[in-house]
Amino acid sequence: MITHRCKNCIWWDDSHPSIAHIPSELDKANPGFCRKHKPGSLRIGKYFYGVQPVMDIDEFCGEFRANQGA
Repeated sequence: MITHRCKNCIWWDDSHPSIAHIPSELDKANPGFCRKHKPGSLRIGKYFYGVQPVMDIDEFCGEFRANQGA
């Protein structure tokens, strides 16, 4: 079983209040932010916002780093 999923990664953030504003059009059932990478832009309507990469809790990542505190 592959354990390199966002939910087990040190860079995973699913507790920030701004997660509530992630649009449903991204089709992320359990969204969160990857804090490993610099912010990019997300278009909502006619505006662009700077955000960390939006990921789903069960996505795979090749840059995974185990969360030692979990």
